[in-house]
Amino acid sequence: MGMIKLPKQSIEFFKENVDEIFESGALAEGKWNKEVSSFVEEYCSVSSAIPVASNGSGMVTLLQIYNEYHGRENAFIQSNTMYGVKTMIKSGSHSLAGFVDCSPETLMPTLDDVKKSVENYSGDKSKLTILLTHIGGIVNPDIVGIAEYCKDNNIILLEDCAHSFGSTLNGKHSGTFGDGGAYSFYATKAIPGGEGGVIVTKHKDIGDMAKKFVIYDRFDQELNIGINVRMSELQALLVFAVVKEVEEIIKNKTNIAELFIAKCKEKSISYISQNTEGQRGNYYKFMLLDPGCNVSEVFKKITKKTSPVYDYVLGESKDVATSHICLPIWYGQDDEITNDVLKELDSL
Repeated sequence: MGMIKLPKQSIEFFKENVDEIFESGALAEGKWNKEVSSFVEEYCSVSSAIPVASNGSGMVTLLQIYNEYHGRENAFIQSNTMYGVKTMIKSGSHSLAGFVDCSPETLMPTLDDVKKSVENYSGDKSKLTILLTHIGGIVNPDIVGIAEYCKDNNIILLEDCAHSFGSTLNGKHSGTFGDGGAYSFYATKAIPGGEGGVIVTKHKDIGDMAKKFVIYDRFDQELNIGINVRMSELQALLVFAVVKEVEEIIKNKTNIAELFIAKCKEKSISYISQNTEGQRGNYYKFMLLDPGCNVSEVFKKITKKTSPVYDYVLGESKDVATSHICLPIWYGQDDEITNDVLKELDSL
């Protein structure tokens, strides 16, 4: 946690505005929630953006809405994702249908992986949801085809965008390809706001339901489901102070990544590219790959590294967890750390 740094202007903005919250007494449901919502709607080009307490609470909200009002009962998740995504499924009133395999080259499912899982599924596809996770700071390269396949087969596609705020594919933001998604601003994420998340959806009716859901629908009293998962005003102020600097944060990390990329190309080291073939990544992670899944041997000289994306899998993609290592990369990273990494890469 000591490595987490925020832009100075974000800290200053928070300090300049926090007293107003206490003076007004608007500790919840105030203007900063609205500011976060408006910023994300414009930045991501979505019809609805709803601030929530976390990425997980946002995903559970979407799952419960699709269960209650669209009859979705079963869900696939990908094998390479956080264990918490599995717990979200039952919390979101779905049963786990199974795991979608992942490619060691991207750490995410391909379109063929999704098709295989669906074709082997014996249940009613009209009651099916697929929840996919964008990994490491980039958008799943096959997400356009996956979204089209889900739409053609009447399958709800939800996107776990915990890693990918600010990431785009051909100019389109993560969370906007399927039926809905949720970002995370947890302290370790690419755009860190300490806590909090945002639901995004292109469907106005789903957005309207989500806005009611997060405050129990206590005003209109029309929904059958709902719980308090809204973001507090103090958290919303901090999140807004950080997300409005998203482009600076990504640029800072991209500059570090470009140094790593140059050295990787020089030494013929495989890595997951975040800025080719229409991708614009946020560099949540910088991932080195070994197609032979022997990273402990191939990269044994690399001691300056962070935890892998995940060091476990939930399904059968055993080689995904062992096919990569992650180099340190965060906003405001000290030059000394970056230079140490470059020296270790040079030794390979």
